[in-house]
Amino acid sequence: MLYEVDFNPNNSTLSIGITNPTSRDGDHTAYTVTVDEQRVHSADYRLDQNESRTNEVNITPGLNANQDNHTVTFSTYGNATQFNFTREINSSDSGPVPTPHITDVEVTSGTVKGESSAVANVTIANPSKQLYSTKLMVHTVRTDGSLYPASVRPGDSRTITVELLDEDGTEIAGEARLYTGNMSTQEGAIDQVEFAGQAGSDTSTWNTSYEPVRPTWMDDNYEYENASYEPPLDEKLSRGYDFAGVPLIYFPVALLVGGIALRKLR
Repeated sequence: MLYEVDFNPNNSTLSIGITNPTSRDGDHTAYTVTVDEQRVHSADYRLDQNESRTNEVNITPGLNANQDNHTVTFSTYGNATQFNFTREINSSDSGPVPTPHITDVEVTSGTVKGESSAVANVTIANPSKQLYSTKLMVHTVRTDGSLYPASVRPGDSRTITVELLDEDGTEIAGEARLYTGNMSTQEGAIDQVEFAGQAGSDTSTWNTSYEPVRPTWMDDNYEYENASYEPPLDEKLSRGYDFAGVPLIYFPVALLVGGIALRKLR
């Protein structure tokens, strides 16, 4: 078989021409096209004498948005041809290059470790040919950050149930971040969605530009705020922590008041 392969990086297409130059009919040939080590196309032909076939393959679905240097490989029966090119892709605004993204968030009631809890069901889709090692971080007014591994197989989707520390059955507002690598940098940013809703009602969602923030395990970590869903001042000062349902801020206040009272008695 004779192969003529040409790559055009400007429109991301691989042009393939195949001809059977022999005197035999029904000769078999097959080939695959991979982009950044992921298969994007394969074909299997039987060609008669002097018969030709042409094809154009769009390699965009296979591009890895987290890479600047890309490789297109055409392979057939042990032979291979490679094309290398450079293209910087903004993973959080990738244009025609498909990347994973959050498609839906539903605030509802659920069970976490055998206990009833407010939860957010976050659905993620991956329309690309690439498998990204994505992570999901969810913040709400009362949830400092819930982290989950969130990789999705190419061409598939999945729903992740996220535990929320907000009171079950109340209106809950928050945001979900999808990213690879470090959440505190723009590199590896994928998607960010804000949401608001409560169990038994529809949840509103809207896309926002990805904002790098410091995670919970770092000093001066990020805290989500929403003026329409602010917690009471005592809960805010207690950073969401309580003992037997009483915000922690009241305990040092009680000790202080108790100490003043004792001094007056003496």
